Amino acid sequence: MFHSDALHIDGVRLALDDAGSETCFVSHAHSDHTAAFSKRRKIMASDETFIIMGKEPESLSFPSVKLTPAGHMLGARQLIAETDGGKFVYTGDFALHDSYTSPAAKIEQCDTLMIDTTYALPHLNLPARGAVLEKMSKFVSENDRSIIVFGAYVKGKTQELVRFLNVECGVAPVVSQPAAKICSYYEKCGLSLDYISAGTDEAEEQMRSPFVAIMPSNMVNFGFGSKLSEAFGHEVKTAVATGWAAISRFPVDAAFPLSDHADFKQTMRYVYESGAKKVICANASEEEAASYFCKLGIAAVPKHDSGREVQTTLAKAVE
Repeated sequence: MFHSDALHIDGVRLALDDAGSETCFVSHAHSDHTAAFSKRRKIMASDETFIIMGKEPESLSFPSVKLTPAGHMLGARQLIAETDGGKFVYTGDFALHDSYTSPAAKIEQCDTLMIDTTYALPHLNLPARGAVLEKMSKFVSENDRSIIVFGAYVKGKTQELVRFLNVECGVAPVVSQPAAKICSYYEKCGLSLDYISAGTDEAEEQMRSPFVAIMPSNMVNFGFGSKLSEAFGHEVKTAVATGWAAISRFPVDAAFPLSDHADFKQTMRYVYESGAKKVICANASEEEAASYFCKLGIAAVPKHDSGREVQTTLAKAVE
Protein backbone atom coordinates (compact mmCIF):
# COMPACT_ATOMS: atom_id res chain seq x y z
CA MET A 1 0.00 0.00 0.00
CA PHE A 2 1.13 3.55 -0.69
CA HIS A 3 -0.12 6.18 1.71
CA SER A 4 0.81 9.86 1.77
CA ASP A 5 4.60 9.52 1.77
CA ALA A 6 5.43 5.85 2.31
CA LEU A 7 5.33 2.40 0.73
CA HIS A 8 4.60 -0.73 2.72
CA ILE A 9 7.01 -3.49 1.67
CA ASP A 10 6.35 -6.95 3.09
CA GLY A 11 5.59 -5.52 6.50
CA VAL A 12 8.14 -2.69 6.33
CA ARG A 13 7.01 0.93 6.00
CA LEU A 14 9.42 2.74 3.67
CA ALA A 15 9.14 6.53 3.96
CA LEU A 16 9.88 8.48 0.77
CA ASP A 17 12.10 11.52 1.34
CA ASP A 18 10.64 11.75 4.81
CA ALA A 19 11.71 10.58 8.26
CA GLY A 20 8.26 9.39 9.31
CA SER A 21 9.31 5.75 9.49
CA GLU A 22 12.21 3.72 10.83
CA THR A 23 13.14 2.80 7.25
CA CYS A 24 13.44 5.54 4.63
CA PHE A 25 14.30 6.14 0.98
CA VAL A 26 16.36 9.30 0.42
CA SER A 27 16.31 10.31 -3.23
CA HIS A 28 19.26 12.73 -3.05
CA ALA A 29 21.41 14.78 -0.70
CA HIS A 30 19.63 18.16 -0.64
CA SER A 31 18.67 19.17 2.89
CA ASP A 32 14.90 19.23 2.28
CA HIS A 33 15.06 15.50 1.52
CA THR A 34 17.53 14.21 4.11
CA ALA A 35 15.77 14.33 7.50
CA ALA A 36 16.22 10.55 7.72
CA PHE A 37 19.98 11.03 8.09
CA SER A 38 19.73 13.43 11.03
CA LYS A 39 17.20 11.14 12.72
CA ARG A 40 19.39 8.08 12.20
CA ARG A 41 16.88 6.00 10.29
CA LYS A 42 17.64 2.90 8.25
CA ILE A 43 18.22 4.36 4.80
CA MET A 44 17.95 3.24 1.21
CA ALA A 45 19.90 5.61 -1.05
CA SER A 46 22.68 5.64 -3.63
CA ASP A 47 26.29 5.26 -2.50
CA GLU A 48 26.94 8.80 -3.75
CA THR A 49 24.19 10.21 -1.53
CA PHE A 50 25.70 8.52 1.51
CA ILE A 51 29.15 9.90 0.65
CA ILE A 52 27.88 13.45 0.02
CA MET A 53 26.16 13.26 3.41
CA GLY A 54 29.52 12.34 4.93
CA LYS A 55 28.44 8.76 5.70
CA GLU A 56 29.70 5.33 4.76
CA PRO A 57 27.42 3.68 2.16
CA GLU A 58 24.99 1.05 3.47
CA SER A 59 23.50 -1.89 1.61
CA LEU A 60 19.81 -1.64 2.51
CA SER A 61 17.71 -3.01 -0.34
CA PHE A 62 14.45 -4.78 -1.14
CA PRO A 63 14.04 -7.40 -3.88
CA SER A 64 10.87 -5.66 -5.11
CA VAL A 65 12.57 -2.29 -5.47
CA LYS A 66 15.28 -0.86 -7.72
CA LEU A 67 16.84 2.58 -8.02
CA THR A 68 17.73 4.37 -11.26
CA PRO A 69 19.37 7.75 -12.00
CA ALA A 70 17.16 10.82 -11.59
CA GLY A 71 19.40 13.55 -12.98
CA HIS A 72 19.16 16.62 -10.69
CA MET A 73 22.49 16.14 -8.85
CA LEU A 74 25.17 13.54 -8.28
CA GLY A 75 23.64 10.46 -6.64
CA ALA A 76 19.98 11.39 -7.19
CA ARG A 77 17.79 8.33 -7.76
CA GLN A 78 14.27 7.36 -8.77
CA LEU A 79 12.58 4.49 -6.94
CA ILE A 80 10.80 1.80 -8.95
CA ALA A 81 8.69 -0.82 -7.14
CA GLU A 82 6.85 -3.83 -8.54
CA THR A 83 3.43 -4.01 -6.88
CA ASP A 84 0.29 -6.13 -6.95
CA GLY A 85 -1.39 -3.14 -8.61
CA GLY A 86 1.37 -2.69 -11.18
CA LYS A 87 4.57 -0.69 -11.24
CA PHE A 88 5.02 2.27 -8.88
CA VAL A 89 7.60 5.00 -9.58
CA TYR A 90 8.74 7.87 -7.38
CA THR A 91 10.93 10.31 -9.31
CA GLY A 92 12.23 12.41 -6.42
CA ASP A 93 13.66 15.67 -7.81
CA PHE A 94 14.59 14.86 -11.40
CA ALA A 95 15.76 16.22 -14.75
CA LEU A 96 15.56 14.74 -18.23
CA HIS A 97 18.81 16.40 -19.36
CA ASP A 98 22.40 15.44 -18.70
CA SER A 99 24.37 17.84 -16.53
CA TYR A 100 28.06 18.25 -15.79
CA THR A 101 27.72 16.08 -12.69
CA SER A 102 24.91 13.58 -13.35
CA PRO A 103 23.22 11.67 -16.19
CA ALA A 104 19.65 12.41 -17.24
CA ALA A 105 16.74 10.52 -15.72
CA LYS A 106 15.19 7.80 -17.84
CA ILE A 107 11.40 7.88 -18.15
CA GLU A 108 10.12 4.74 -16.44
CA GLN A 109 6.96 3.02 -17.63
CA CYS A 110 4.57 2.62 -14.70
CA ASP A 111 1.00 2.38 -13.51
CA THR A 112 1.30 4.82 -10.60
CA LEU A 113 3.67 7.78 -10.84
CA MET A 114 4.67 9.95 -7.90
CA ILE A 115 6.41 12.88 -9.57
CA ASP A 116 8.17 16.02 -8.40
CA THR A 117 6.07 19.02 -9.45
CA THR A 118 8.39 21.91 -8.57
CA TYR A 119 8.21 23.26 -12.15
CA ALA A 120 5.00 21.55 -13.24
CA LEU A 121 2.94 24.60 -14.22
CA PRO A 122 2.77 26.13 -17.74
CA HIS A 123 4.54 29.41 -16.87
CA LEU A 124 7.60 27.46 -15.68
CA ASN A 125 9.11 26.64 -19.06
CA LEU A 126 12.85 27.23 -19.16
CA PRO A 127 15.08 28.28 -22.10
CA ALA A 128 17.16 25.64 -23.84
CA ARG A 129 19.96 24.57 -21.53
CA GLY A 130 22.63 24.92 -24.22
CA ALA A 131 21.65 28.53 -24.88
CA VAL A 132 21.82 29.38 -21.16
CA LEU A 133 25.28 27.78 -20.83
CA GLU A 134 26.48 29.70 -23.87
CA LYS A 135 25.39 32.99 -22.27
CA MET A 136 27.13 32.03 -19.04
CA SER A 137 30.37 31.29 -20.91
CA LYS A 138 30.12 34.65 -22.69
CA PHE A 139 29.52 36.43 -19.36
CA VAL A 140 32.69 34.91 -17.92
CA SER A 141 34.86 35.66 -20.96
CA GLU A 142 33.60 39.23 -21.38
CA ASN A 143 34.33 40.07 -17.74
CA ASP A 144 37.75 38.46 -17.42
CA ARG A 145 39.21 41.69 -16.03
CA SER A 146 36.64 41.80 -13.26
CA ILE A 147 36.01 39.69 -10.20
CA ILE A 148 33.06 37.41 -10.98
CA VAL A 149 30.97 35.93 -8.18
CA PHE A 150 28.26 33.35 -8.82
CA GLY A 151 25.68 32.64 -6.13
CA ALA A 152 24.69 28.99 -5.83
CA TYR A 153 23.51 26.39 -3.34
CA VAL A 154 26.46 24.89 -1.50
CA LYS A 155 25.44 21.30 -2.24
CA GLY A 156 24.78 20.32 -5.85
CA LYS A 157 24.62 23.56 -7.84
CA THR A 158 28.06 24.78 -6.71
CA GLN A 159 29.66 21.56 -7.93
CA GLU A 160 27.76 21.85 -11.22
CA LEU A 161 29.12 25.38 -11.68
CA VAL A 162 32.65 24.31 -10.73
CA ARG A 163 32.56 21.66 -13.43
CA PHE A 164 31.04 24.11 -15.94
CA LEU A 165 33.79 26.67 -15.25
CA ASN A 166 36.46 23.96 -15.53
CA VAL A 167 35.20 22.49 -18.79
CA GLU A 168 33.81 25.50 -20.65
CA CYS A 169 35.90 28.40 -19.31
CA GLY A 170 39.19 26.86 -18.21
CA VAL A 171 38.70 28.40 -14.75
CA ALA A 172 39.25 26.97 -11.27
CA PRO A 173 36.92 29.02 -9.06
CA VAL A 174 37.34 29.96 -5.43
CA VAL A 175 34.58 28.33 -3.36
CA SER A 176 33.48 28.65 0.26
CA GLN A 177 34.91 26.16 2.74
CA PRO A 178 31.56 24.30 3.19
CA ALA A 179 31.26 24.00 -0.60
CA ALA A 180 34.87 22.80 -0.86
CA LYS A 181 34.03 20.00 1.56
CA ILE A 182 31.14 18.88 -0.67
CA CYS A 183 33.44 19.15 -3.69
CA SER A 184 35.82 16.74 -1.95
CA TYR A 185 32.94 14.27 -1.54
CA TYR A 186 32.19 14.56 -5.26
CA GLU A 187 35.83 13.76 -5.97
CA LYS A 188 35.59 10.74 -3.66
CA CYS A 189 32.73 9.59 -5.90
CA GLY A 190 35.05 9.82 -8.92
CA LEU A 191 34.08 13.22 -10.37
CA SER A 192 37.07 15.43 -11.15
CA LEU A 193 36.68 19.05 -9.97
CA ASP A 194 39.26 21.85 -10.05
CA TYR A 195 38.53 24.43 -7.33
CA ILE A 196 40.26 26.51 -4.65
CA SER A 197 38.99 26.56 -1.10
CA ALA A 198 38.54 30.02 0.41
CA GLY A 199 40.84 30.77 3.34
CA THR A 200 43.80 28.83 1.97
CA ASP A 201 47.16 30.23 0.85
CA GLU A 202 46.27 29.22 -2.71
CA ALA A 203 43.08 31.28 -2.53
CA GLU A 204 44.97 34.30 -1.15
CA GLU A 205 47.37 34.10 -4.07
CA GLN A 206 44.56 33.65 -6.62
CA MET A 207 42.66 36.66 -5.26
CA ARG A 208 45.55 39.09 -5.83
CA SER A 209 44.19 39.54 -9.36
CA PRO A 210 40.67 39.25 -10.84
CA PHE A 211 39.21 35.85 -10.03
CA VAL A 212 36.01 33.82 -10.29
CA ALA A 213 34.24 32.67 -7.13
CA ILE A 214 31.13 30.71 -6.19
CA MET A 215 29.54 31.73 -2.91
CA PRO A 216 26.30 30.70 -1.15
CA SER A 217 23.35 32.12 -3.07
CA ASN A 218 21.94 34.04 -0.10
CA MET A 219 25.16 36.09 0.11
CA VAL A 220 25.47 37.24 -3.49
CA ASN A 221 23.85 40.58 -4.39
CA PHE A 222 24.80 44.12 -5.40
CA GLY A 223 25.71 45.03 -1.81
CA PHE A 224 28.07 42.07 -1.50
CA GLY A 225 29.63 42.97 -4.85
CA SER A 226 30.17 46.57 -3.75
CA LYS A 227 31.94 45.51 -0.53
CA LEU A 228 34.08 43.05 -2.46
CA SER A 229 35.04 45.77 -4.96
CA GLU A 230 36.14 48.09 -2.16
CA ALA A 231 38.18 45.33 -0.53
CA PHE A 232 40.01 44.17 -3.67
CA GLY A 233 40.09 47.31 -5.82
CA HIS A 234 38.52 45.66 -8.86
CA GLU A 235 35.13 45.84 -10.54
CA VAL A 236 32.88 43.02 -9.35
CA LYS A 237 30.21 41.29 -11.44
CA THR A 238 27.61 39.24 -9.57
CA ALA A 239 25.45 36.46 -11.00
CA VAL A 240 23.12 33.61 -10.06
CA ALA A 241 22.29 30.40 -11.89
CA THR A 242 18.83 29.11 -10.96
CA GLY A 243 15.67 28.09 -12.77
CA TRP A 244 13.76 30.73 -10.83
CA ALA A 245 15.62 33.39 -12.83
CA ALA A 246 13.11 32.66 -15.60
CA ILE A 247 10.29 34.26 -13.60
CA SER A 248 11.91 36.26 -10.78
CA ARG A 249 14.28 39.19 -10.49
CA PHE A 250 17.49 38.96 -8.49
CA PRO A 251 19.68 41.83 -7.20
CA VAL A 252 22.67 40.82 -9.34
CA ASP A 253 24.29 41.82 -12.62
CA ALA A 254 23.25 38.63 -14.43
CA ALA A 255 20.66 35.95 -13.65
CA PHE A 256 20.84 32.74 -15.68
CA PRO A 257 17.82 30.35 -15.72
CA LEU A 258 19.89 27.19 -15.30
CA SER A 259 17.92 24.58 -13.38
CA ASP A 260 18.72 21.12 -12.06
CA HIS A 261 14.98 20.32 -12.08
CA ALA A 262 12.74 19.22 -14.92
CA ASP A 263 10.76 22.21 -16.18
CA PHE A 264 7.09 22.18 -17.25
CA LYS A 265 7.76 20.56 -20.64
CA GLN A 266 9.96 17.83 -19.16
CA THR A 267 7.47 17.15 -16.36
CA MET A 268 4.60 16.78 -18.83
CA ARG A 269 6.73 14.60 -21.06
CA TYR A 270 7.40 12.23 -18.15
CA VAL A 271 3.72 12.09 -17.17
CA TYR A 272 2.56 11.22 -20.69
CA GLU A 273 5.41 8.93 -21.77
CA SER A 274 5.35 6.94 -18.51
CA GLY A 275 1.86 5.72 -19.36
CA ALA A 276 0.84 6.19 -15.73
CA LYS A 277 -2.83 5.66 -14.98
CA LYS A 278 -2.54 7.59 -11.69
CA VAL A 279 -0.26 10.52 -10.91
CA ILE A 280 0.68 11.73 -7.42
CA CYS A 281 2.05 15.29 -7.29
CA ALA A 282 4.86 15.68 -4.75
CA ASN A 283 7.40 17.98 -3.15
CA ALA A 284 6.13 21.39 -4.37
CA SER A 285 3.07 23.04 -5.96
CA GLU A 286 1.17 19.80 -5.30
CA GLU A 287 -2.37 21.21 -5.21
CA GLU A 288 -1.88 23.47 -8.22
CA ALA A 289 -0.20 20.78 -10.30
CA ALA A 290 -2.85 18.16 -9.49
CA SER A 291 -5.61 20.60 -10.40
CA TYR A 292 -3.92 21.46 -13.69
CA PHE A 293 -3.32 17.79 -14.55
CA CYS A 294 -6.95 16.95 -13.84
CA LYS A 295 -8.08 19.64 -16.27
CA LEU A 296 -6.02 17.85 -18.91
CA GLY A 297 -7.81 14.58 -18.15
CA ILE A 298 -4.94 13.11 -16.11
CA ALA A 299 -5.99 11.21 -12.95
CA ALA A 300 -3.88 13.21 -10.49
CA VAL A 301 -3.92 13.95 -6.77
CA PRO A 302 -1.67 15.92 -4.42
CA LYS A 303 0.48 13.73 -2.19
CA HIS A 304 -1.52 14.36 0.99
CA ASP A 305 -4.65 12.94 -0.71
CA SER A 306 -2.94 9.96 -2.27
CA GLY A 307 -3.83 7.46 0.46
CA ARG A 308 -7.50 7.89 -0.38
CA GLU A 309 -7.02 7.87 -4.13
CA VAL A 310 -4.16 5.46 -4.68
CA GLN A 311 -3.75 1.98 -3.21
CA THR A 312 -0.67 0.01 -4.32
CA THR A 313 0.51 -3.09 -2.49
CA LEU A 314 4.00 -4.38 -3.19
CA ALA A 315 4.07 -7.84 -4.64
CA LYS A 316 5.90 -10.57 -2.75
CA ALA A 317 9.45 -10.79 -4.02
CA VAL A 318 10.43 -13.94 -5.80
CA GLU A 319 13.99 -14.90 -4.84
